Amino acid sequence: MLNAIRASRILTMEGHNTSPRTDSGYYSFPDVIEDGVIVHSSSTIVDVLSFSDFSKAYKIEAEDLGDVTLMPALINCHNHLELAHLKGKAIFGEGFETWIESALPLMANPVDAQSLESAISEMAESGTAHIADVNGRAPKAVYDAVTARNLSCHIQFEVFGYNFPNLASGTLSAEDLFPSAADELPSEAKKRWMTLSGHALYSTSPDALVVAKQWCRSSERYFSVHLAEHPGEEELLTKGTGRFKEQLSRRVLPKNFTPPQMRAVPYAKHLGLLDKSTIAVHCVHCTPDDIEILRESETTVCLCPRSNKLIGVGTAPVRNFLEAGLQLTIGTDSLASNHDLNLWNEARYLRDNFDIPTGALLRMLTIAGAKALGITNELGTLSKGKRFQYAILPEDF
Repeated sequence: MLNAIRASRILTMEGHNTSPRTDSGYYSFPDVIEDGVIVHSSSTIVDVLSFSDFSKAYKIEAEDLGDVTLMPALINCHNHLELAHLKGKAIFGEGFETWIESALPLMANPVDAQSLESAISEMAESGTAHIADVNGRAPKAVYDAVTARNLSCHIQFEVFGYNFPNLASGTLSAEDLFPSAADELPSEAKKRWMTLSGHALYSTSPDALVVAKQWCRSSERYFSVHLAEHPGEEELLTKGTGRFKEQLSRRVLPKNFTPPQMRAVPYAKHLGLLDKSTIAVHCVHCTPDDIEILRESETTVCLCPRSNKLIGVGTAPVRNFLEAGLQLTIGTDSLASNHDLNLWNEARYLRDNFDIPTGALLRMLTIAGAKALGITNELGTLSKGKRFQYAILPEDF
């Protein structure tokens, strides 16, 4: 059975900004279908057209949503839903080391159902349809709660630490990297939505990172890693010194740890972690040379600007990323490092602090995220055959 909805404006994002290059319309506002209609069959889009054309082609009524602008549903490219219970509990504004000291003891506590459901409801109500979720301890709880709201999510099992079976013997495999909790996921989730991510270059064995990336590449899954997030990371990797190094030595770093004496981005390149199926999260501390490495490797950058601001780690060179032609996406990060999980608030922050045009922001929120996560067959544009899920463009955009 066919149904239809009508709105004053529809932004399909179809055919718009398929390349991140600045000379291909990245900054331009997408084409608008004035007085548009989306025809759908339950969960699938059948047609997107003007009301005039709809009236000629279809003999059904369209539900009129009024004076609103519809656009593709949003894609959150970086989140940690299993930390939803930490909202308002960590220390902000004093740097990464202080933040992690305040948050880490609380991370061991399991997420409660109420916090999880509240976080997902907030995302759904603000137009998010898909979440790239970093997980390790509660994958089934997160997956079930997300799908119960008719959303979807990737479950990224985060590879962390230096203690893995078969690491010392040199026979480490991807199977050694998945936690036992992965077995709890439904088979459909394992086939479509399960992947591996690296925590960071400083907190994870380089051999484990390489194996994780190789598995993602051979399995045709994307790989993500926190990269160049804060000054302590750079000091640790280049010099092996600093407060952050002392923190990690007490909890994570092996006694024989030797710094690679390289900045984060060149080190990631050295390990073979960067390519068009990698999402580098944060990238706050990037030099022009770092940006060129990201550009040449076609690595996607996921911006989490409010998390960076609240923790106090610095500001990513967003305009330089855009001018270099990097593919940019947006994530909220977790409620341990943010006030909410509303992607529109991230977009507002980027608009107001970096003067990013609305057209570029809409691309980051939709088609760029779909491309980075490999789900353009389902989301990213309002197109025939894709999921019938949409967002309403806020009036201040």
